[in-house]
Amino acid sequence: MFWIYLIGVMLMPIIALKLFMKYFSGTFLSLIMKLMHSNIETVKTKLFDEAISKIKSNKKNDRLEILELGIGTGENFRHFPKGSNVTILDKTDLFLPYLNESIKKNNRNDLNVSKLVVSKAEEMVGIESDSMDLVVHTFILCSVDDHLKVMNQVYRVLKPGGVCIFMEHSIDNENKPRKILQKIMTVVLGDRFLDMRKIISSGPLEELQLKNYEMNNILAVILQEVLS
Repeated sequence: MFWIYLIGVMLMPIIALKLFMKYFSGTFLSLIMKLMHSNIETVKTKLFDEAISKIKSNKKNDRLEILELGIGTGENFRHFPKGSNVTILDKTDLFLPYLNESIKKNNRNDLNVSKLVVSKAEEMVGIESDSMDLVVHTFILCSVDDHLKVMNQVYRVLKPGGVCIFMEHSIDNENKPRKILQKIMTVVLGDRFLDMRKIISSGPLEELQLKNYEMNNILAVILQEVLS
């Protein structure tokens, strides 16, 4: 009985927060996105540097063609190579004002945001095959309807020698208490904690490098799940 009461007390603020975000503007969502990404900034810098160095599709050193799925508030823009052409695909244009703010704040006017596609990631309407040097997605696979279709679309739009950079939250199969809490949150909030290693490994990418990182800020972890 005590454990049921304790779990209820822990989840009530999360439920209230989720309801709040459902009915209020993007300002609050923007703050949450910034908090989440600030907790993985060092990891992201290293990940982007490593992945970008492996791009082999741009042999003429032209402007890189980048597609970001689920752009949010543009927290990844600071890591894009100078002078890149950026295509944005998102299921909503809610974050556009914050995206423009991020470009100015990070002094990334060198980036050419050439196209905005409002579409599900499973479809990627209007994005040509073999057209992207780099595809980026962070924290989106938990909320799509068909993971394999998204990964097939990523593979379709990448040029030969292109690279996909992704960061996704996953069920924790090694930490039992955390896994139990994740399952409780899944039941109560409808969030989906999936085995991302298994899901991404089942996709069509020819060469795959998977690494595990932990987000130590518990508030950022909870907020990220509420956003999903």
